[in-house]
Amino acid sequence: MTRRSLVPLTLVLIATAALAAGIEPPPGVVAMWDGRDAASVRAALLAAAAGGEQPGASASRKLDAGEAAYWLGMQDAHQGRADSALAQWRRAVRLRGDFDEGFALIDELFRRGRPADVTEAYGLASTLAGQAQLGVPKRVIDAQARLAWALHLRGHSDSALAGLGGLANVVRRRPVWTRRLARIELAAGADSLAWKTLTLLSARTRRQDAEVESLLVNLQHKLHYIDERRQITVDLVLDPILNDERAFLAGLNADVGTLRADDGFQVRWFHVPAATGKPRREPLLFVLAPDDTLAAADVLAGSFAASGRSVVLLAPRGAYGALGPGAMGPDVWLEHTTALEAAEAKDAVRVMDLIAKRGEAPGGAWLVGAAGSSATVALAIARARKNDVRALVLVAPKLPVVDVAEYRARLRELRTRTYVQVSPEEPESIELGDLLARQTQPGQVRVADSGLAGRGAAIFRGDPKVPQRLMAWLEEKAAGK
Repeated sequence: MTRRSLVPLTLVLIATAALAAGIEPPPGVVAMWDGRDAASVRAALLAAAAGGEQPGASASRKLDAGEAAYWLGMQDAHQGRADSALAQWRRAVRLRGDFDEGFALIDELFRRGRPADVTEAYGLASTLAGQAQLGVPKRVIDAQARLAWALHLRGHSDSALAGLGGLANVVRRRPVWTRRLARIELAAGADSLAWKTLTLLSARTRRQDAEVESLLVNLQHKLHYIDERRQITVDLVLDPILNDERAFLAGLNADVGTLRADDGFQVRWFHVPAATGKPRREPLLFVLAPDDTLAAADVLAGSFAASGRSVVLLAPRGAYGALGPGAMGPDVWLEHTTALEAAEAKDAVRVMDLIAKRGEAPGGAWLVGAAGSSATVALAIARARKNDVRALVLVAPKLPVVDVAEYRARLRELRTRTYVQVSPEEPESIELGDLLARQTQPGQVRVADSGLAGRGAAIFRGDPKVPQRLMAWLEEKAAGK
């Protein structure tokens, strides 16, 4: 459901298995795996993509070229080159025609929104939906959702909703589609379904999205519901979220901080004070993953606080109540462009300066961490404050495979010691950790596998040895001074 799919890092697993079997992996995969930086990856992908367009190119070479073109498009999209991304995805569809490039192309056409774009998106969505129904069940929901939105944009909302059928209940729960589904249901006159979708969206946006609230109130009046019914329905979803947040704050004696960013956005974070009676150490600025929960970070935050370090859990824009224009839900992170990463890094630096003024950063030193897809933000913060950041802590980090080489190159340039915490439930992160360690300085990257169940920040909950190993690693750094 996202333009920059994180799952394809499993291409590394595929390539490893291929090598073990004596089969050469696609050249584009090898380039992304072993590339020195983004430029070297791009050069190799361009060559691989061009090879499939040569006269007499074999079918396998065309498939490899299509894969390379898909990743070129992803690289372009991440850097904000939308026109180039569109061209590469059209190329990939022509050469390979797989779901990844098809979905990416459709989504870009939706963003453009001209009649010709919608017509092209509809044609491709119809083809992919048919293919998924015939034999690729894992792609059915993604394909049908796109076909439904294309039908809606073409003025056939009734057909869009009918085509979704029972899948609407699944689509409704996916942040990138909730708002679109509400529009389809409203246009189709499916008021009772739209009520479910809009109340869910109102809870997710904590009643702060003026557009959603207006649509919901209008629908309430149309259905002849009283205000209390609307409030109670939204509270059924929102109250557990707020109660979990309050319990987290109370359990760690924490509080919520806010400040206004330069662009007017209300930055939000959770501050966990260092334990009393402990010597003050470098505080931790940790960027939460947009798709995780605050409660999952309790043991992680508590362990750092117990060691004499105050903790700042930064809420990424669009999640954990950090809502505002342009970021009214975690779906904003599905785009995850460099512009968003830069804004998040700037937010973090502002917060770090504020905390330092309170005397919580002895000597101006910091630890910086992140979970999941926020790993890119952690690196951006470390680059912005390279003289102050003593170590990076990445928990189940996720990156598209096309971005790994550049991430690794920047780590190598920084020379910042990096701890990567993973678990068996996060196989992509295990592989990413190994890739980061491959071409960085010896000993710069430590990969720690918990060996236990757990995803994201909740990995620290499984065994007290997990945080203990991290704290011991931090002491190794101090002892080495």
